[in-house]
This record gives sequence, structure tokens and C-alpha cells, in this order.
Amino acid sequence: MSFIHSPQRRWLDLVVGIALLSLLGFGSRYIFLLNNDSRELSLDSALAMQGQRVSTDQGCVACHTVDGSIGVGPSWRGMWGRQETLSNGRTIVVNEAYFRNSLTDPQSQLVQGYANVMPRFFLKEDEIAALIAFAQTLSSPPPQ
Repeated sequence: MSFIHSPQRRWLDLVVGIALLSLLGFGSRYIFLLNNDSRELSLDSALAMQGQRVSTDQGCVACHTVDGSIGVGPSWRGMWGRQETLSNGRTIVVNEAYFRNSLTDPQSQLVQGYANVMPRFFLKEDEIAALIAFAQTLSSPPPQ
């Protein structure tokens, strides 16, 4: 079967292609900037620094900010020990058990107000421990 495309259809295809490439470019730039913010943090724990690398390598910082600003997912700044309301109305405290569960079964305890978009991660135990240390460091009060 042969399809004949009109000149209008070719222009539409071209415009849609340019729009998609532009979105990809701007989206990549935005994710790079988020990742860069995470890389610029100065941490005094080797394990937290490893967690910082894991968070950028695995793309966590594409959705979870490290400065408290709004993102696709909850910010990691100040999250540890914070009480959260889940989409089912229950409340939880962000601790190690919740954090681990969020990595392995993210849909089971979705924070209210956030979309169900987090993928399931298959991380090694040392990577999970490093991410936990990183999240805890971001929740610690800054030294005075």
C-alpha cells in the first residue's frame, strides 16, 4: 500500500519533529541542571557522597530535588523524619523502611499530590545504603 503525503502533511510532520526535538533538548538541559545542583553539594560523609553519585547515575535527581524546591517527586531536602500523607490518606514518617520500600515498590506508598511515575529500582544493598545516607545528610540541620 502506498501513501501519498500532501505538502501540508510534510510541513506538519516537520513542525511536529522540530517541536519534539526542542522538548527533548530543553528537557535534557533541565535534567542536567538538576543533576548539577546535586553534584555541587559538599558532603562530609564518604557514604553520603557515594549516595550522591548513585542519585545522579540512576536519575533520582531528575524527579527529586535536593534543595527543597518542587519537583516531580518529593524533595530530598528535609525529607528524613518528615511526616507525609499518602494518596490513600494514611500518614507515614519517612524513615529507612519507607525509603527502602519506595525504591523497591514505589506504588505501594505514594505521597499525596504526586503522580504515580516512579519506576521500581533494582539496586544493590550498598547503593541503597548510600542513598539513605545521602537523604539523611540532606535532612540534617546545617552546621552553624
